[in-house]
Amino acid sequence: MRIIRFPSISEAQFLGCVAAFVDSLFGELHTAAIALRRLEGKEKGDAFAFEMDLDQRRYGALIVLDRWSSVVGTFGPHIQLSQRPGIVEDAQNRISAAEETLRRANNLIDAAPAYTPELVEVCVTAFQALKTIFTEERAAAEQWSLLGPMQPEEYREARRIFLEDLAAR
Repeated sequence: MRIIRFPSISEAQFLGCVAAFVDSLFGELHTAAIALRRLEGKEKGDAFAFEMDLDQRRYGALIVLDRWSSVVGTFGPHIQLSQRPGIVEDAQNRISAAEETLRRANNLIDAAPAYTPELVEVCVTAFQALKTIFTEERAAAEQWSLLGPMQPEEYREARRIFLEDLAAR
């Protein structure tokens, strides 16, 4: 990841990464939920394209979490956030909880012979639970998005770099 090669980043740059992380994670989970809904009631192998999309998204969410962990691990010990310090202080616990939630949902999907309505609901609920885990990050991203064109250039640049790093996976 290019962003972790920076010697240091500012609070605005870090929060740009937070916004990119939240958008990417929730985008992957939303798309995974849509794919699961399309598969509901089908046996495994009946809708290969939707299954491939689901697999790409559910494992993509784990990649986003891994990249976020790298950013927090690299810059977290050196950055002091003026607002919402829990984003850094609680990051590893949140990441671990999210990874465990996704691991369990993935295990259910992998073990099931079909995409039953119950399986779909449990997994979609698990995906939605991550929104609760990352409430503070989501609130920070929403707050900065309100600035629109008044966002600092360094915020937008760091956000762009983090998104490019994810796209290069």
